[in-house]
Amino acid sequence: IKHPNLECHEIEDMIKHILVLLKPDIEEAGINVNCSVKPGLTVNIDREQIEQVVINVVKNAVQALAAADKEERSLTITAMPYEGGGAFISVADNGTGIEEEALKKIFIPFYTTKKNGSGIGLSLSKQIMRKHGGNITAKSQIGEGTEFLLKFAS
Repeated sequence: IKHPNLECHEIEDMIKHILVLLKPDIEEAGINVNCSVKPGLTVNIDREQIEQVVINVVKNAVQALAAADKEERSLTITAMPYEGGGAFISVADNGTGIEEEALKKIFIPFYTTKKNGSGIGLSLSKQIMRKHGGNITAKSQIGEGTEFLLKFAS
């Protein structure tokens, strides 16, 4: 991973762009997207690298929801500032959730729970977030869904 070229970017603009890119997959899976982004919220990021992280996490959520036997599939993307500086982006779904044992390993390179997965998406995402001075974490509950939290330092 190359060193991030940090510039000030508006999160809302980036998320709108990502949702346009992934719209066909989201619609095909019948997913209802809720987006709550603080207008004007900016972060110092390498936009290309962070887009890669957000796309990866959203695609994972879309795949999990497409496979879920749920009447209503929802994806919620939230971006807000932290008190005292920094910001976060949350990507949450109401899919089937991730088993606790798997959750402990999802950021390990080449670990995957998918039949056709490579196991590099989330480990790469973790590296990108660390290079930005931030972090990515996940929490999940079986039958309830999963949330990925991208934390950015101020």
